[in-house]
Amino acid sequence: MGGKEARPRQRAAQALLAVLLAGLLALAGCATPPGPSGPPPTPPAPVDTPDGYQSMLNQTDDQLAAAFAVIGQARSLEALEQAVLEGAGAASAASERLTTSGPVPVSVSGDNAALAAGLRQFGRELAYLSQQINLRAICAGPTALTAISTAPAMPDLRVVGTQLGTPRSDRPAYRWGRALPPAQDAVHSQLRTGALLLDRRAGAAGDGVLQVRNNATKDAVVLLGKAGAVVVSVAVNAGQSARLDGVPDGDYDLYYTLGQDWDAGLATFSRHCEFHRFTTPTSFSTRPVTGGSAYTVQSIVLTGQDDSPGAVGPDPAAAPGGRPDSPNQDGPPAPGGQLGAGPGTTEVAPGELPR
Repeated sequence: MGGKEARPRQRAAQALLAVLLAGLLALAGCATPPGPSGPPPTPPAPVDTPDGYQSMLNQTDDQLAAAFAVIGQARSLEALEQAVLEGAGAASAASERLTTSGPVPVSVSGDNAALAAGLRQFGRELAYLSQQINLRAICAGPTALTAISTAPAMPDLRVVGTQLGTPRSDRPAYRWGRALPPAQDAVHSQLRTGALLLDRRAGAAGDGVLQVRNNATKDAVVLLGKAGAVVVSVAVNAGQSARLDGVPDGDYDLYYTLGQDWDAGLATFSRHCEFHRFTTPTSFSTRPVTGGSAYTVQSIVLTGQDDSPGAVGPDPAAAPGGRPDSPNQDGPPAPGGQLGAGPGTTEVAPGELPR
């Protein structure tokens, strides 16, 4: 009896062990990473075939287009200079790729050599453009793109694009050059002297007057700022004067930027830009007096880094002298103390200007 009872128990234990092993095998199967669900990716066609060569041309176009987009969207001089340098690198790398990726179709060997040479030269020209940005001869992305569109290498690059795109009996038409910007003429724009570019004085009290004489050879925008923010800014073109009335009472940091061709979208001069700050803050105040009020009148003279102070004769409307606080009577207020523009100013980085 004892032996017969042991056999059913042995069979039950074996059955339980089989179930456990089956479960472990199922779990192991779930943990196995799935294999590829489809065929392996097709390797790129070699560059000595039409498809492979076109793929290389596409890569070059895509990289140049991306570089130009970054240049056009740069919001600061530092970002613009870096973007142009990266564009120079992209053009040089594309030239290298065209000459070292392997033999190209025999039917495009001449055009390929011309394209590689043109991109190599274009890379050098972009590197030179980055130096012009560093020297602040060019100060805005749209202006840089205009310069790029008329770069010396551009006509030859456009010719190569046209030649590659012309089908021949020994080869198909290839597509290259869609990234090249069309040639554009430089855009020149000048603000009107006395125009207010930004005015945040609403609700602030004060009758102060700021009189500005621009003795520089470049146009100017003067900015009155508080705590890094512009309160009011006014344009004063080269050799002209402007008067800003209704300056609210308070202490201000006084800045000005010089240059040519104002870019309203970027709020900067797009060429030959300079950035200056008066080293001494200026104050405006208004107080009642018999028969009216007395208020501060400040007169300043602007010069650039290449200008000699006093190169232009004084403007009677901004002549220094008189009392800082002058009664507002029938005639114009007497000008206040002149801040000057020589030792009283310092050049600053563009990012230091109030916004």
